[in-house]
Amino acid sequence: MSAHAYLSASSAERWLNCPASARLAAKFPADSSPAASEGTIAHELAAELIYYGTEGKDHKLADKELASDLELIRYKADEFYDKHTETVGSYDTMKKAVEGYADFVIDEYNTVKTADPAAIIATEQRVSFERYVPGGFGTADVVIIGNDTATIIDLKFGKGVRISARNNPQIRLYALGAVDEYDLLYDFSTVRVIICQPRLDSITEETLTVEELRAWGETVVKPAAILAETDDAPCNPGEWCDSHFCPAAGTCRARAEALKTVARHAGKDPALLTEEELSEVLSLLPTVQSFARKCEDYAVSAIQSGQAIPGWKVVEGRSVRKYTDEAKVAEAVEAAGYPEAMIYERSLIGLTKMQSLLGKKTFTEVLDKAGLIFKPPGAPKIAPESDPRPSFNQAATDFADD
Repeated sequence: MSAHAYLSASSAERWLNCPASARLAAKFPADSSPAASEGTIAHELAAELIYYGTEGKDHKLADKELASDLELIRYKADEFYDKHTETVGSYDTMKKAVEGYADFVIDEYNTVKTADPAAIIATEQRVSFERYVPGGFGTADVVIIGNDTATIIDLKFGKGVRISARNNPQIRLYALGAVDEYDLLYDFSTVRVIICQPRLDSITEETLTVEELRAWGETVVKPAAILAETDDAPCNPGEWCDSHFCPAAGTCRARAEALKTVARHAGKDPALLTEEELSEVLSLLPTVQSFARKCEDYAVSAIQSGQAIPGWKVVEGRSVRKYTDEAKVAEAVEAAGYPEAMIYERSLIGLTKMQSLLGKKTFTEVLDKAGLIFKPPGAPKIAPESDPRPSFNQAATDFADD
């Protein structure tokens, strides 16, 4: 198996922290999720919009070609959503989100080109960071070179977890590849890495010198990559097990050993734990909960595949009744003498759908500025001190209007 098959940029956060996870994860079959497939289509759409927005082609010709290309992407998206009916979204909502990202990229490029007419832009650029990771390569969504700076922009179409560009190993590896790709042709000393999550209205960035970036590659990435290929690579379980979807997380012995810390205190009254013990338990709770889910999922899959797990079997879980055809149900009930007003409920669409319907600008003008939108304080929630959110003050919240 080649090194790049498991030392990927997308899993770098995991194997940089837990070198053993690379070989462990490689033993599991690759599994593409609906979210990943949706992201692939969104990236294709983004590349088309950026290309036609920066090429300066004849407007009518560009519009005609773009319409043809978008029709092909729409077909892929419609086919995808037909297969995954539980996935929230549609081609139109995808296009609205991606258009915002494309506009941002085009603005970035135009700004650089104004200062440096020789500036260039490349989309879906394959880059190699093999100097630091054997066989390492990836695809940078956007690379802009100009005005003494290389700018690498990455689109994250998902909306489950907010991702920051700061200290982000994936986009830094893309940046290392872009530096190696372009430094012989262009003169630049600064690197900007930017991550855009249009569905979360999130844009984060980090600026490094080329020297700082390469030093990170030499002192952090290269040693970890070498270690990950050895038979005695250390296994270091942590939050990256879950945040980067390690397929071995449910059967990892080192992770199970780490979680015994919580087991030692099981059954105790939390009020009787020392502050240090409570802190230790709290730091491991998300991992315990995730580990339990992964163990259960793995056990179900294993038993259904014919593997015996002593003392356990797979049974049918709780099910909820559903209508087979809502239109026919309504027709049958109305025929039984019940009026339409009694069998349908009317409710206002949610905030997210409303903003998508109106557009962000109109939503702000018509509802937000009119005071028709408010955000109540969230319930108190425990978080580590490293969390960037300010400490919650219940008293200040209760008396905020006094």
